[in-house]
Amino acid sequence: MNIVLVGVIVSLVFAGITFIASQNLYSSISILIIFTLFFVLIARRLINKNQQKIHRYHQCFQFINTFIISLNVKGSLSAAIQSSYEIADDSTKEIIDSIKELSEEEKLTYLIKYFKFDLYRLFVDMVNLWNEQGGDIIKMSRYLIEQVRLKEEYVLSCQRLNRSKTVEFVVLWAIALIILAALRFALSQFFMRISQTLFYQVAVVVIILFALFSIYLLIIRCTNMSLEGWNDEEK
Repeated sequence: MNIVLVGVIVSLVFAGITFIASQNLYSSISILIIFTLFFVLIARRLINKNQQKIHRYHQCFQFINTFIISLNVKGSLSAAIQSSYEIADDSTKEIIDSIKELSEEEKLTYLIKYFKFDLYRLFVDMVNLWNEQGGDIIKMSRYLIEQVRLKEEYVLSCQRLNRSKTVEFVVLWAIALIILAALRFALSQFFMRISQTLFYQVAVVVIILFALFSIYLLIIRCTNMSLEGWNDEEK
């Protein structure tokens, strides 16, 4: 999803509604600029970071599962890493390619910088224990696999809820904006009397800015997903 394109469309819609409701070109242009800057400078950063976090966790989830299954079947760290490498995305492959000279244990430890999740650190500790003492890797990793699965379900559940909340938000504000615009035509004589008052002009802008604040709160809500170990301030 192109956040900037969506932001420009939303900005144009709200600027248009502002002009219809207030008949004030300066207010409309101001709203267009404010909304566009918000989506370009704030919304895009928040949404992109959240998408990166979710994508990175899915990659971590696949890496761990594939590694454990391959290690159980082949009993080799190098073969397990190769299996995980084959199903990884280009970014993960690039990281692994950059550390070819390291040992298998060092590669797994290095990837902590990339898979910044507590469950991955637990995975590395478990693999190191298996490498030192041996044992049944499936039994040893049973708790880890269950926790990874639960966290994956949590991520998917959050995504479904966010989509539902976004649809509800869009529908509610669409109805509100349609009503605001419709009043301009349904009560034309009354509109002509109040449209030139400062109170009305300010009220229209305040309503539109409140919509922007609501969009900000929605984005914060949708990107507030807890994945232990990940720091949103980091890349």
